[in-house]
Amino acid sequence: MDKSRRGNDWDSFVAYCVENGWGGLENLSLIPGEVGASAVQNIGAYGVEVSERIEEVHAYMLETGEKRTFSNSECDYSYRSSLFKKTILKGKCYITQVVFKLSKQPEYRLEYGNIQEKLARKEVSLQNVRDAVIEIRKFKLPDPKETGNAGSFFINPYVSMEHFQSLKKSYPATPHYPVDETTVKIPAAWLIEQCGMKGKTVGGAAVHEKHALVIINQNRATGQDIVLLAEEICKAVKEKFDVELHPEVNYI
Repeated sequence: MDKSRRGNDWDSFVAYCVENGWGGLENLSLIPGEVGASAVQNIGAYGVEVSERIEEVHAYMLETGEKRTFSNSECDYSYRSSLFKKTILKGKCYITQVVFKLSKQPEYRLEYGNIQEKLARKEVSLQNVRDAVIEIRKFKLPDPKETGNAGSFFINPYVSMEHFQSLKKSYPATPHYPVDETTVKIPAAWLIEQCGMKGKTVGGAAVHEKHALVIINQNRATGQDIVLLAEEICKAVKEKFDVELHPEVNYI
């Protein structure tokens, strides 16, 4: 692994774990960003959240110079969020290390997306699962090295069961994932796509043609272009579905 001061690239870390036979992160392959950011964002994909595998997070407190170690429970993890992303510590510390607990006898998560389809007639292994996830992501999502983007721009919204049942009357095909007896998660990408926003542009920013959850830098987009496009998306979804979208990314 890279021992320099620069943060370690997340996908290179996942590749390193897979090569060594350590399971638990293979479903999170090809997510852009760095290892430290994964602990802030609580990144997730294909049925796995990184918080499931984090033991400790080491941080440097910017105001006091104190070095602190946070246990998993102290990180206050929730869907795409953590203590480090919330007001109490947002922008107030620098993640220096993340300690992961991985498995030498992995339990595979294959029920999400079309991972099983990609693994048809193949051995289920860490490398093959990683390869399948990479193939799926490359088909659906733009490579940030080629087209500027921050991956998923919005958090998948949670709505009440009552609200979902109301939506279902008008949109019977609404995809959803039960969270508990009273709450349902709806894919933000589906909501955005139903609003006809794929390919929508503001200045140099655009909604990706293949995946509506991704905003790309299509032609020298400014930060203002991206913010205005995100606002238009949120407004369209709110007007059509009465569902509020919230950015997954942080605005700086």
